[in-house]
Amino acid sequence: MAMVCPQCSGAYDQRLNCPKCSVRLDYQVVRARKDSGELESPSQWQQTPWGRILVGLLLAQGLYYGLRQLLTAGLLASGDEAAPDVWKTLLGLVLGQGIQAFGLLIGGVMTGAGQRRGFAYGAVVGIWNGILFVALNYRNAPLAEPVAMYGLPLLQMAFGAVGGYIGGAIWKPLPSLGAFLPRGDVVLSSGGRKRVSPFSGPIAWGRVALGTTLAVGGTLWATVILDFVLQAAEGKLTIESHLQAQLVTWEITALAMLAGAAFSGAATINPVKQGLCMGLAAASILIGLRFGSPKFSMNVHIFTFANAVALGLVGGWFGGQVFPPSCGARIKSVGPLTA
Repeated sequence: MAMVCPQCSGAYDQRLNCPKCSVRLDYQVVRARKDSGELESPSQWQQTPWGRILVGLLLAQGLYYGLRQLLTAGLLASGDEAAPDVWKTLLGLVLGQGIQAFGLLIGGVMTGAGQRRGFAYGAVVGIWNGILFVALNYRNAPLAEPVAMYGLPLLQMAFGAVGGYIGGAIWKPLPSLGAFLPRGDVVLSSGGRKRVSPFSGPIAWGRVALGTTLAVGGTLWATVILDFVLQAAEGKLTIESHLQAQLVTWEITALAMLAGAAFSGAATINPVKQGLCMGLAAASILIGLRFGSPKFSMNVHIFTFANAVALGLVGGWFGGQVFPPSCGARIKSVGPLTA
């Protein structure tokens, strides 16, 4: 693995800092020119974020259609004449979703390998994979329901994000030198390395308040948002039953909770703590508003509290990963660390 100095352009192996310039080396694959012998960096589009996303998307699509054709050929070889129509049945839909999930996991792993935000790259792969699948199969009757058509990219985004996280966890990126640690509780692990608690540090009450407003507003106005979307669609989107309407309303509520928690945890040194505070505040407000209602149900409100806290933790972590704190915010939080 060649590490190249951005100042003197010297190439070194098994080093993180340049011995001449004392600056951080960059990872580049270099080659020597035939005429002058100087080192140059070839263009490697597959190492860029969009190149990795494209490779992961092609891999996920290729695995899905390849495995689907392989299973269809196996059914035809077994003498089943109805093999081409098996994908329109309930079993075929479930099997197809499983194949897509497997392809997205592999594509996400390849996309997120060696990347600091591998889960975000994998999530983008999942979104585009879902959009392509919906665009290519919009005439298929079992997938014509609005909930299935528009919920599929969100579901595949989750599988892609999991694959990207697995890839980044197995093939870890190069360590970042000179990173600032937040002031707070520092715990020494068994290996002797300092580990910062995710619940240490101050609380950004302004972000938590705005995130709570977004989450509570989206929850209370979920029905109004659904009606607005249906009216704006001018009949192209329809809700066939009360169960579908309730399901879509729950999805809007979950998205509002995730968006509020992500906003609370973005650009902070302890995003998980910010998301937890947002979840607790949103759950308290929602339960308080509905406490005096004649339809008050303890089971429903326990479910609301648990979901708000869980989505707050996940959304806060996601916001902190997508929008990490700036260098200035980290410098303000630096304090002397003692072993």
